Amino acid sequence: MTLSDTDILQWPLPAGEHGTPPPLYATLRRERPVCPLRMPSGQTTWLLTRHDDITGVLTDPRFSRDLVYPGAPRLIGEDFNSVPGGIFNLDPPRHTRVRQILNPLFNRRAAERYSTAIAAHAEDLLTAMAAGSNPADLVSAYTAPLALRVSCGLLRIPADRRQALHGCFREQTSQNADRTDVSAATEQIGALAAEIVADKWSAPDPTEPIGALIAARQAEEITSDELHGTVSYLLVTGIEPLVSSASTGIVTLLRHPEELQSVLEDPRLWPAVVEEVLRFHHNGYLSNPRVALEDTEIRGVPIRAGESVVTPMIAATWDPDHYKHPHRFNIHRRTDGSRTFGAGPHFCLGASLARAHLRIAFEALFTRFPRLILAIDADELPWDEDNLFTRPLVLPVAW
Repeated sequence: MTLSDTDILQWPLPAGEHGTPPPLYATLRRERPVCPLRMPSGQTTWLLTRHDDITGVLTDPRFSRDLVYPGAPRLIGEDFNSVPGGIFNLDPPRHTRVRQILNPLFNRRAAERYSTAIAAHAEDLLTAMAAGSNPADLVSAYTAPLALRVSCGLLRIPADRRQALHGCFREQTSQNADRTDVSAATEQIGALAAEIVADKWSAPDPTEPIGALIAARQAEEITSDELHGTVSYLLVTGIEPLVSSASTGIVTLLRHPEELQSVLEDPRLWPAVVEEVLRFHHNGYLSNPRVALEDTEIRGVPIRAGESVVTPMIAATWDPDHYKHPHRFNIHRRTDGSRTFGAGPHFCLGASLARAHLRIAFEALFTRFPRLILAIDADELPWDEDNLFTRPLVLPVAW
C-alpha cells in the first residue's frame, strides 16, 4: 500500500494475524511515520510509528498527558482520560508527587512480595481447571480470574465489588462504544472509587495502594482529585492489560512449539519468554494521546500547540531499526521488553508486577500442563476486535 500526503487514516486499523500489530504500521514506518489519524470521536491526531519518534515524545516535556479540559482529544468520549487528578492525567511535578507515594508498592521488591500470592492463585485456578472439562476455555478458567484475583488482592477490595461494574470497565477500553455510554461508565467508576475511599478512610493501610493514597491525602500531600482520580485509574487499568498479555502470550507460545520446548527444557528462560511476549504483543495497538504545549515538528511535520499525537508502543517494539526481524517471536533475543512499558515520567507504574504476573502465570500453566495444545486451529480463534487490549475472546485448550 502506498500513502499519499493527504491520506487521513481512520481508527481502528485492520489488525494483524494472531494478535500482531496492524500490518499498515510497517508501511507507515517506511512511507509516512507521522500520519494523521481520525479517531472514532471524529477528532484527528498524529500517529507515530518509529521507535525514536515515539520515545522522543514520551520523554519530551513539551507533550502533555493533562487531557482534562474541554475539547481534549478522546478516542470516543469522556473516558478515564477525562478524570481530574488521575495519575495518568498528570504532568510533573504533580505526577511525580503522586507517583512517589505509589512507587514503593509497585517496584521490583513489591512484586517479589506479591509473587507468593500470585502463585497461590495460579495453582488454585489450575487445580480447578484440571478437575473440570477438557477442553477448556483458558480465558474464563485461568487468565481472566487470575488477573481479577491478583488486582483485587493488591488493592484489597472484594472481587465481586469490582466485577459488579465489569461492563463499565469494558466501555472504558471499547473501540466501538457510544460516547454517552463511555461518559456514563466513567461516572459509575468514579462513584465506585469514592465508595471504596470512604470505606477505607477511617483506618487507611499505607501498605496497600489505596490506603497509601488516603494517608497521603489526610496528610495533605495530595489533593482530593488526585486521590479519587488515581483510585479510579487503578480500578480501570489493573485487570484487562494482564488478561490481554497472558492470553495472547499463551497463544503465541502454543503457535511456536520450538520456543516453548526450549523453555520447558530450561525453565531459567521464563523471564526471557516474558520479555519477548511483551515486545511481540504489548497489550494493544494504540496509546492514549499526548498534547503539544507549543508548536514543534516531528520529521519535518509541523505539530501545532494543542494538537495531539498517539505513540503505540507496539509500533516501537516492531521497528526493525531497533529489533532484528521483529515479526519473529524469538525468546533468545538480547533486547528486552522494556519499551513496551513506555518511557519518561509515565513509564508504566506496574511494570515489575506485570513481569512477575506473566512469569508465574506462564510457568505454572506449562509446568502443570506440559502437553497443552490449542483445541482449535489458531486461525479459527476469535479475537476481541472491540477492545483496545488485544486478546482472544476465548482460548480453547486441551491437555
